Amino acid sequence: MGVGKLSIAIAAAIALVAGPVVSGTISGVVKIDFKKIPPAKPVKMQTDPDCVAKHTEPHMSEKYVVDADKNVKFVFVYIKTGLEGQTFETPKRPGKLDQVGCAYAPRVMGLMVGQPLMILNSDRLMHNVNMMPKVNEGFNKAMPAKVRKLPVRGTHFSQPEVMVRFKCDVHPWMSAYVGVLPHPFFAVSEADGSFAIEDVPPGKYTLEAWHEFFADQVQEIEVADGAATVNFTLKPPSRKKK
Repeated sequence: MGVGKLSIAIAAAIALVAGPVVSGTISGVVKIDFKKIPPAKPVKMQTDPDCVAKHTEPHMSEKYVVDADKNVKFVFVYIKTGLEGQTFETPKRPGKLDQVGCAYAPRVMGLMVGQPLMILNSDRLMHNVNMMPKVNEGFNKAMPAKVRKLPVRGTHFSQPEVMVRFKCDVHPWMSAYVGVLPHPFFAVSEADGSFAIEDVPPGKYTLEAWHEFFADQVQEIEVADGAATVNFTLKPPSRKKK
């Protein structure tokens, strides 16, 4: 047996003994460390009666959504470091950001670098989509009531950036945040604060929980046996986020 074939045989034997690489799921819950839960406030939409007419009850601000158990919704949880040198295929299917009831839906979402985004207008009202990145290419276009879809090319998301803010220049209370990453390992917390990042390869990672109002938090974690749990407790911001 030649040296090359012997090396291949040894590598195969090692892989057989070690077993297949098992990807894991990072899951947990995000809460806040507050003595008193900050109350949600109604959004003032009176400047546009058409927006008011979209709601049977006052639309509450989503700047922070916290339940009675202090669980936090709309927290962007992602792997910050630990995947350097690895590459991942960018989805060709665009992410979707809708405008419903004169509010962006979802409030927080993620894309991979180079992935396109489709802006929807379920309101069928006049909007203006203003993407305000710090490192990526900006995007600012009117979206008249008759325009139902507005594509944003993936070239506008050519670099990682956490986060990219979207706003509407017609309705100043409208905001959304998009995290742009070079990998697919991110999640947004649900109403009960829970999140899950699936199919994570084994390794040691730095995980960050980002929120538009509360202070961000970083934790170290290792995925070794197919599953890992990490919980976050966010604190009040030390200063106003930009």
